[in-house]
Amino acid sequence: MSEEYEYQSQEEHIQFRASKDHAVVLGTMLNRIFDIRKEDLRMMYVIYKRKEVQTGEEITNQDAIWDFDLCKAMTDGEHSGMFYNQVTLCVSYVHDGNTDKTVLIHLKENGGDEHTRFIRASIMNTFSTKEGDVSFPTTENQPDVYSVLFAYDDCEPQKRIDEFEGKVKNVVDKYTKGRKLDDTETALIAKLMPEAGWHYSWGHKAFDEKRYWDALLHLETAFHLLKEQWYKDKLSIEGSQVFYHCCYLIGFCYAEMRLYEKAYFYLDIVWPLKDITYCAEYINCLANSKDVRAMNMIDEELERLDDLKEEEFTEEISKYYCFLLRRRAYVLTNMHHLDEAEELLKKLLEVDGRTEYIQNELDYIRKLRREQ
Repeated sequence: MSEEYEYQSQEEHIQFRASKDHAVVLGTMLNRIFDIRKEDLRMMYVIYKRKEVQTGEEITNQDAIWDFDLCKAMTDGEHSGMFYNQVTLCVSYVHDGNTDKTVLIHLKENGGDEHTRFIRASIMNTFSTKEGDVSFPTTENQPDVYSVLFAYDDCEPQKRIDEFEGKVKNVVDKYTKGRKLDDTETALIAKLMPEAGWHYSWGHKAFDEKRYWDALLHLETAFHLLKEQWYKDKLSIEGSQVFYHCCYLIGFCYAEMRLYEKAYFYLDIVWPLKDITYCAEYINCLANSKDVRAMNMIDEELERLDDLKEEEFTEEISKYYCFLLRRRAYVLTNMHHLDEAEELLKKLLEVDGRTEYIQNELDYIRKLRREQ
């Protein structure tokens, strides 16, 4: 999964994926990365290293150089589809019609599984200047260097991509909920969010132990790191999931500490996502802090759920609907609309499983009436 994530994180123009029916050819790679054309090619020397044996060949035909199959060059002759070889290519070409230049490409097997293998291409386009030209700054005297990972699938490529995306979703879901990850899953998360992930993990651990102040020290650091990536448009879909869950956790911590204004700031970020867990905490924050927006927000949510089709009204949504009604009754009680609150709670007794909570609220209303 780690290799697949790196592959998919590459810029689209250098994502090369091969299969039995589709090759990764040298010409395509050279053209996309360095804008080299077939007519610019002069010759190529290839060094094959298979186990302890090293051989080489010279290719001068432009078509043969352009159509050179990089995966086939890496294939172990005794084990079809396995890439145990190392291959080095030295490609000579003409730049701007009069300058000889060279591209060096080193290919090496880079992990995978029984269905997909990955090949690492370390590429360097050597620097070239006119003879005697030493006027340029030393900082410009650098070759173009690329590290490209491409894949070889033993099955339908889209099937492999879909499988990977499903696995990533499961890993991120486990991670955001603070569940234990295995070594492979940990390696993937480390690539998704290197520094922010470290703080998020420790923050979640403290959160699970209800050490909310300790959790905030890490979670807010993770929040600011992820927010910077969001502003630079460098946050992946998976990273965004962790960012939003981080906002929820921070809001939850502040709400538990009764610092509702701070809680509202973070929970308001995740409110538009309409995730039930996030929405419930947002409504709790408004209701418990006696926010003047609480009733309107609860009513808007109830109207939104009323518009759902019958097949969309899942058991989870049904529980959330009852939660909203309980919170509505709570707000009505705080507004001293006792008759309306009591009527709503009595209706809830017939459909809501939280009968003990509802009965306590009814007893509280009776107490308020006696005090009045």
